[in-house]
Amino acid sequence: MGSPRAATEEDPGERFVIEAARAAAGQGAVVGIGDDGAELPDGTVVTVDTMVEGVHWDERLSPADVGFKLVATNISDLDAMGARPSWAVLALSLPTPLDRDWVTEFFSGFAEARSRWPFVLAGGDTTRSPGPRVASLTLAGRAARTCLRSGAAPGETIWVSGELGLAAEGFASTRTRPEALRALKRPSVPAPLGARLAEEGLATAMIDLSDGLARDLTRLCRASGVGALVDPFVLPTRSGLAQAVAFGEDYQLCFTASPSRRALIESLSSATGVALTAIGTTTPEPEIRLLGHHEWPSPQFDHFTGCSS
Repeated sequence: MGSPRAATEEDPGERFVIEAARAAAGQGAVVGIGDDGAELPDGTVVTVDTMVEGVHWDERLSPADVGFKLVATNISDLDAMGARPSWAVLALSLPTPLDRDWVTEFFSGFAEARSRWPFVLAGGDTTRSPGPRVASLTLAGRAARTCLRSGAAPGETIWVSGELGLAAEGFASTRTRPEALRALKRPSVPAPLGARLAEEGLATAMIDLSDGLARDLTRLCRASGVGALVDPFVLPTRSGLAQAVAFGEDYQLCFTASPSRRALIESLSSATGVALTAIGTTTPEPEIRLLGHHEWPSPQFDHFTGCSS
């Protein structure tokens, strides 16, 4: 085997858009573009997620699944900032003629998710789409103590919540475990775990796993100026390594913490019923490595280059 492949790079198209947005953003945010959400001077934490038909969902997701998942993805981002949701605005772009049944089912799933993670839907916008359906939710909340991607230091423990690779398994085949299909359609976001970790001062840095462990851990480490050494044999997964680290759609948390906090974190895991697994250690070297010279699998999805092989 050759030299180990590094953790995956950012999608260059997405990186270009983010840098262009930063140049146009101006001043005023306490935490701006580049984290799981933005923190405003008044303490409000805001995030936004957009789902496009044919890109983020296909016929395997019902309209109710789409409504539920749109809420869940936003809750995941807010929770990774240590915030609890308070209000949201929703934008829908829908083709004509209007499919009233689709809209009704979408909002049934949306309401189900909102009942699980309560917030006020304050308004939004509806437009006609000449192409696919597009749904975008902007969610705001408050944090007693925010937790950013940039707070990790060398020698800290890297933790993840839940099981990795379930949604990837559900995406790969309809003949799979029922829990894998559920993870694809109705992500089981561990909120308010992130808020608890932040409020209790347990996590030093945190990110939600929407784009896969390889890519999201790399983002956290670069923001913190550290590297990482991950043990692939302890990853909480029953799927293959590529599904566990390179696909995404997990909507679990990845966070760092002082080794001295292990007992408190394990106690929180027991109290919340959310499995937490220590998977590695942050390092002073910048590389994001897998123990035992294993290679990081190539990313399985990019917004602007499509799916990889």
